[in-house]
Amino acid sequence: MQMKVFNKGQVVIPAAIRKELGLNVGDMLDVQLNTANSCIELKKADSATEHLAGSLSSYAKGKNFPSRKQMHDAFAKGMSNET
Repeated sequence: MQMKVFNKGQVVIPAAIRKELGLNVGDMLDVQLNTANSCIELKKADSATEHLAGSLSSYAKGKNFPSRKQMHDAFAKGMSNET
């Protein structure tokens, strides 16, 4: 299968391949250059949102959902603990 390289270096991944790989608009791809085989390898990147999926389930239906101030304070505390 051949794809054209456009003037900004963009290529279009055919719909059949996007469907097979589960790629959607906005998905991020990891790109690796494989010089041994003279090719570029694309891999669907892990999404930060996938890691967060279900993380708020304990707050379902408004139960104990933190206030905006509580979330801001927790975020600020987490940022101050970074190394």
